[in-house]
This record gives sequence, structure tokens and C-alpha cells, in this order.
Amino acid sequence: MPENTTVPAVERALDILECLAQGEGRTMKEITEELGIPGASLFRILKNLTARGYLLKLEGQPVKYTLGYQILHLAARYSDTSSLGSLAKPYMERLSGLTGQTVQFAVYRGGAFMYIEQVLSAAPVNIMARLYTPMELNASAGAKCILAQMDSESQRKIIREAGLKRKTEHTIVEEEALIRELEVTRERGYGVDSEEFALGIGCIAVPVFGAGNHCVGALGITGRMEDYRGGKQFEDLKEQILRTAQEISARLRGGSQF
Repeated sequence: MPENTTVPAVERALDILECLAQGEGRTMKEITEELGIPGASLFRILKNLTARGYLLKLEGQPVKYTLGYQILHLAARYSDTSSLGSLAKPYMERLSGLTGQTVQFAVYRGGAFMYIEQVLSAAPVNIMARLYTPMELNASAGAKCILAQMDSESQRKIIREAGLKRKTEHTIVEEEALIRELEVTRERGYGVDSEEFALGIGCIAVPVFGAGNHCVGALGITGRMEDYRGGKQFEDLKEQILRTAQEISARLRGGSQF
């Protein structure tokens, strides 16, 4: 095949991604007008890109499209060792060894809360999260921890856009109840998930701060709920994760760009 040969469908898909990377979401009509792609062809490409996670379909009047989470996943794979997850990983590995828990690092990116790094415990049965995948903000200690650092207006906006889906009987699904939970989380300095995502599973998360005391993410540990019901075991876990989060924050404030 000659080197200058192009595949029209691929060219159009790339044009769409570059178009949507310029800012706010666009409707099919706006994309057609900007790129000149026929409606039928555009519909098929949008459908395929959305199915693969490269685009998000924003329901509304009218329906709009924006870049999806798979773009972030690819970008993260390309990032070098100075990335936030890479910087935090040695601390996470040590924390997992000290506590016997699975350790995760959560961030808020592209309008969603997600884990970007994870260290599994040495336990025979492990609790593993999917990285770079949006998670329910009301069923994650990490998400609640990050959300708690935001102002009230931002909290409510994010909550209403995401919706509050029930994962278990313990999941908070009322907006005002979640707002109160966020206030408590901010005051005590850590967030908890007490069987809110899955029965039998508990989690503690602590905010991590960078330059300007800006919250860049949350460090969390996850394990059996029996370890998170209070008492000495819970206090020991809390002390270890608080200390580790402070160390990561100190490292970030010491010249990191995050």
C-alpha cells in the first residue's frame, strides 16, 4: 500500500477526537458543520467510539458528545515515571506490606472519580479495582475524600450530574445525607466506605495534597469489613494510612508539578 494512502473512516474518527479535544461537548449537528462528515457516517463513527470508551454520550436536549475515559487511560499509559501514580507507588507498596491491605490511589479527572494506581495485598483472596474506570462517588471512600475538599457548590453540581446509585443497603443515596457525610469526612481528615460498595468490604481513604495545599487525590486501603469496625485494628490502619498520605503530600510539595 502506498505510504500516502489514508483510510477515510480512520481519518474521520481522528478528526472527531481532535475536534472534541478543543473544549466543551458538541452535538452531531455541530460536528457535521465543523468537519463536513455526512450524518450517516458520523452516526456510525460516534457509535463505535462511544462503545469503545473514546467518547462519552451526554444525554440531554440536545445530546452531546465529549472525550471519554479511554483517552485518559491511553494518556496515562504514555506518561513517564514522574506521574502521580508512579510517585505514590513505592509508598503504597510499603503501606500494603505494613497493613496487609490492598492500597489504591484515587483522583478526580475528566468529570469522574477513578483509581490510577493499585497495590494488591498478599492475602490469598484479594480485592481488586479496575483502574481508570469511573466509580460511584457515594460508594467510595476515596471519591468522598476528594469531594469533601471541594466547595459546597462544586460538591452539589458533581453529585447531581453523577447521580446517586445504590450499590448495597448501606450506600448513601440521599443528597443531603451525603453532604453531611462529606462535612464529617473533611473535619476528621479521612473518609470511610463501610460496605457501601460491596458487602463484607471496608475502606479508609485520606486526602493527598500538592502545591498550594490543593487536593490531588486520595490514598485508600481496602480489606475485610471486620478490620474496619473500630477498635485497635481500625486505629492502627488509620494511623498507618494517615502517616503515609502525609509523606506523599510532603513529597509532592517538595517541588512536584502536581
